[in-house]
Amino acid sequence: MPDVLMQQTSPYGTRRASVLQGDGDLYLYLEDLVGPQPHTVSAVWIANHAEVPIDVLTPSPPGTPARMAASGTAHPDGCPPLAADAALVWFEEGDGVALVDGDGLIAAVPGWAGRDGFYGYSRYAVGRSSLAWEAGGEARRALERKITESQDFWAWRLGRVWPEIRASGLAHLGERIGPQEAVWPVGEGLFPEIIATRHHLSEQGVWVTATTGLSAQRMAGMEEYLEDADAAAHIELVIARASPDQAGPEVLAALATVPFGRCTWLGEGHTVGGTAGTYPAFGNDKAAILLTEHPPVGDGPAPPDLSGLARRSAPVHYLWVLLIDEKTFELARGRDARAALDHLAETGHTWIQ
Repeated sequence: MPDVLMQQTSPYGTRRASVLQGDGDLYLYLEDLVGPQPHTVSAVWIANHAEVPIDVLTPSPPGTPARMAASGTAHPDGCPPLAADAALVWFEEGDGVALVDGDGLIAAVPGWAGRDGFYGYSRYAVGRSSLAWEAGGEARRALERKITESQDFWAWRLGRVWPEIRASGLAHLGERIGPQEAVWPVGEGLFPEIIATRHHLSEQGVWVTATTGLSAQRMAGMEEYLEDADAAAHIELVIARASPDQAGPEVLAALATVPFGRCTWLGEGHTVGGTAGTYPAFGNDKAAILLTEHPPVGDGPAPPDLSGLARRSAPVHYLWVLLIDEKTFELARGRDARAALDHLAETGHTWIQ
């Protein structure tokens, strides 16, 4: 059995990183903790501490990771030992991790690792192999930048900053909507802290419930789908109701735990659900949720403008929660949210659910 030299769970509690030393090899493992059993997302070779085989196809003993070939490492006779100051650094999104020391990057497993023959980067790798990619050039610069930004983020976020996050978010909502009438914690004390507050637009007879705290950290996985992920990485959720019931807060509470509870992201045009009757409080025909910054207005009043909040200079986007039927859900699938929103507008639906 390999020796566990280091092990750490992300602050979000969704992934676990382990540095394992086997018979002459050092590996960085990244596990997903979401679901009934942990499972390995990716494992990258860090270094060898013994002479490596010339042939990459040389089999390893059963139950042990593959051995790096001599051509795949800058130190075929053995890499330098792991420094005493080596430490794990979680990326801000919580989906990736890096191993660093006083000289910088040792190895990294980004959130997109574990697919298409890519498992991570290593300081001692040469070229690209199925065990590790070389961390050089632009890749190294990008990783070092990511590590620095993440260290800075955690120094801020794990400090006593929640009162500031809460106060600034509530002040923004108070200015844009009005004073809060009620507040609920979201996530049963899990990190990150999130609350939902309800505000009454008395002139319109509408109650608006919005989250605060979700936007204080970047969501995971966006770089794979968006060219400008930085501009869309921070969100809050909001829903409007014609009565001050519990249905709105309950929907927000369930949605708000998704990004950091499942290591994923929510954005413009995303849908959740798909089966009629899932949301009876909003109508037996409601099958799914559609998220948008630009909900239909209809013949009534326009929704309040919630723009203007920023987190560490990044804009915060408030996504309105719209409950939709199966037909609208079918239109929205494939990320064709525009067609779904046009259909809602044409059929008289508004931002008030």
